[in-house]
Amino acid sequence: MAQERGLPSVVLGLGSNVLVRDSGFPGLVVRMGKGLDRFEMKGATAIVGAGLPTPLLARRTAELGFTGVERFIGIPGTIGGGIYMNAGCHGAEFAEVITEVTVMDPKGKVKQLARRQIVFKYRSSNLDDQVILEAKLGLGEESPAKLKELQGRLLRWRKAGTPFDQPCCGSVFRNPGGPKTAGMLIEECGLKGHQIGGAQVSTMHANYFVNLGTATAADVLKLIEHVRKTVAKKAGVELATEVKVIG
Repeated sequence: MAQERGLPSVVLGLGSNVLVRDSGFPGLVVRMGKGLDRFEMKGATAIVGAGLPTPLLARRTAELGFTGVERFIGIPGTIGGGIYMNAGCHGAEFAEVITEVTVMDPKGKVKQLARRQIVFKYRSSNLDDQVILEAKLGLGEESPAKLKELQGRLLRWRKAGTPFDQPCCGSVFRNPGGPKTAGMLIEECGLKGHQIGGAQVSTMHANYFVNLGTATAADVLKLIEHVRKTVAKKAGVELATEVKVIG
């Protein structure tokens, strides 16, 4: 429909790791959710819809005694968004478990891509012009009790170390490689707590920029640019954004 009308379009899952400009998006926004939230196990293969929330996948597989995605319990997005950007946390990422992805190409044709046809890199893939519909994940087996204990530990760590209860757009910058994470570099440059308008570098974790209540997207973008320039000047490291800006 969007193509017929010459409209730009964007596909969204749960909107995590996304910043929408104050002017909005001048086109069609397709929300992946109910109807595309399939979850089915065939042996040790999970068949999952793009609209399924990633934490739900992590919980369900762990309860059934399957390992491979239990560490994704802290990723607040959908499967589709997670595959698209090769999301990960706690040392695990989607690229490690994908065996096949069903996509729709720009012409509306649905096809299956085997893992070898997809190029995954750190927080990115070559699926930019495809709409992810479904995926197959290859999992292993593990004790449900052991997986539940691990997930409890990871959630406690996340609650203690990240501003999980404040509005934000997730991790702002990709980790640059090397011994220091983006958060460490930002903190070392004295930017924790730095504020522009209603947007603030979190005092809990420097790679999260939180909305104190009145922040505009413009405030967040100005803060991102200020932090990027400061880290480049003081630490000599060019940080690349992980958050996707729409509009």
